[in-house]
Amino acid sequence: MTKRQDIKKDLAFYGKLLHEKGLAIGQGGNLSARDGRYLIIKESGADMSAARRGDYIRAAFKDAEKGSSLLSSETPLHLACYGARDGVGAVIHAHSPALVAAASKAGVLESNSYEFDCLLGKDVPVVPFIRPGSSELAAAVSRKVKNGAAAVLMARHGAVAVGADIKEAYTRILALERACLTFLYLTSKASKSL
Repeated sequence: MTKRQDIKKDLAFYGKLLHEKGLAIGQGGNLSARDGRYLIIKESGADMSAARRGDYIRAAFKDAEKGSSLLSSETPLHLACYGARDGVGAVIHAHSPALVAAASKAGVLESNSYEFDCLLGKDVPVVPFIRPGSSELAAAVSRKVKNGAAAVLMARHGAVAVGADIKEAYTRILALERACLTFLYLTSKASKSL
């Protein structure tokens, strides 16, 4: 008999890594995972740098859809990603300076490395600025995920990465961070050479 995975512990671990890598600061950003018919998501206002499993709430998907002040303000975004296609088992939302800057400069972030190809596909779509936490933002991102996006950049807001599990979603958000840094470096070098 195998030991049941402690999803809350995994989320706390990866939340702390997001903070340590500068992809989220304090209460900013959020992450979640699917556990059968349940959603486990960061509690509203929880500081990921503290890395406590108690900062993650388990709620039935049908209850999470009703909303709660305890759940992350981006719960609609997470729910939309899970509903977009089969196989999404985890969602990470981060907003590092590189993610925000690249989302503001690119209409679509095209592959700029082999790593990008392997982890993110041929490109990462960008959605225009839509109020954070809104059902409109959730719908816009959901359409991109439904069309196969592994990650989506959001103008003035950051990015979302999805994966079969939290480790894959984390690997994809890190790959996107590196791709955004590369994009910003290449575009600044190109502008200086003109």
